[in-house]
Amino acid sequence: MANTKNSQAAKIRQQIITWLQDEHETEAVSAEKFPGIRGIRAVKLRQMLGELGFATTVVMGAVSAAPSIDHRIKKAALKPREVYYYFDASTATPEKMQPVSTTSITTTGTPTVTSTFTSTGITAIPAFAVLQQTSQSLNQQIDDLLIAAQQQRPLRDLDINFLTEFATQVTKQNELLQNFATQSKIDQLRHN
Repeated sequence: MANTKNSQAAKIRQQIITWLQDEHETEAVSAEKFPGIRGIRAVKLRQMLGELGFATTVVMGAVSAAPSIDHRIKKAALKPREVYYYFDASTATPEKMQPVSTTSITTTGTPTVTSTFTSTGITAIPAFAVLQQTSQSLNQQIDDLLIAAQQQRPLRDLDINFLTEFATQVTKQNELLQNFATQSKIDQLRHN
């Protein structure tokens, strides 16, 4: 069962990347807060994946875990409940850069895009990178817990309330870290 869900999650990530690289599917996130970033709102992504026939339980976990598993997928939050996913080509590697169609995987690679960005401020401190990794790991563990909890149904209200609150807090923490890192990059671009 776990292998099936992991396989589906991998297909979901590949599909998300395809959509996030498609100009026709993405929209400007926010010209003021995230200038130049185009993405797809999380709610819409989940709906699009559902329309492809993926189970809701798998979609929820796979979408949430996507940024921690594939670092080219980033989140931008305008508000806590208005989260967009976008593709960051600057973190791409040749072996990972393979566009995927809705029906089949292609084998055509695209060139690596290198970033000339160097961090400054607290984003340059190694402890910040460790904090980001720890946060991403916690996010993955929450997703694993949610998937495992599906097998334990029915759950008590206490369990559901805990999972809801904890997952919400972890998501907010991840969004705060990612938004800060993104804003730091944008701020550095303004001052260079």
